[in-house]
Amino acid sequence: MMPASRKHALKFWMALPAIAIAATIAPNKARAQNEDIAPSQANTSTPYAEVQYATLTGSTDVINVTMLPLVTPTGIVYKNVTVPLAVSVSSAGVVTLTAGTPTVVTAPTPVVSNFVAGPYVGPGVTGSAETQLLTLAGPGVTSGGATEWSITTRPGATGCTFPTTATFYVGPLAGNPLYPRLQKAGINSTAYSYGVMGSQICGGEGASDWWYQGNIVGFSQTGNALTIVSFTYDESEDYSTPQAQITYTLQ
Repeated sequence: MMPASRKHALKFWMALPAIAIAATIAPNKARAQNEDIAPSQANTSTPYAEVQYATLTGSTDVINVTMLPLVTPTGIVYKNVTVPLAVSVSSAGVVTLTAGTPTVVTAPTPVVSNFVAGPYVGPGVTGSAETQLLTLAGPGVTSGGATEWSITTRPGATGCTFPTTATFYVGPLAGNPLYPRLQKAGINSTAYSYGVMGSQICGGEGASDWWYQGNIVGFSQTGNALTIVSFTYDESEDYSTPQAQITYTLQ
């Protein structure tokens, strides 16, 4: 669930004149990061910003937009945007927003390991027409240049979308917040980026036993394929190697 402060920041951001931001960003100066390009994005002829995947925070009279993805004809680059924003409230409760000139700088190159934010579709549920749909959001920058990513189900997804929600971290293994638990379980492979599952609404015996809240999950991406594996059985027993796997495809 998005924090209240971030929701408020998003409302302020949406109220700003988009042309002020667009005029400040110079796509022709962007440095290509080809490892982050999805084939569907690489051939775009009109650059655009994906504000929905940025991290928005607010402080006194300022909105900060961190790791704003810009999709250009040569690849995806990231910018950090600072927007001065004065908010005044009349005695009648009318809110007036006055935006200053945005400041745009190139964001530090994040550790992303080929992950690409966007909508994904899964293999579906065996024996039914139901569809597994996820959104991968990120990168949010954490300490040491590591990045934080999250997945959530999209509207129209079956309740048995695995995992329903999850958060994971990309960067050095020892810097992962789960590192003590990973060590205890004997998980030391650098082939995955590790995190934990959030809420899971699909119950019952069988495959869902590997996709419970709190289970350790690993993520890797090759091209358009996002592979998710589970290391934990029934919220209680962690294994050193993947025990269940599902692969999603970028739409």
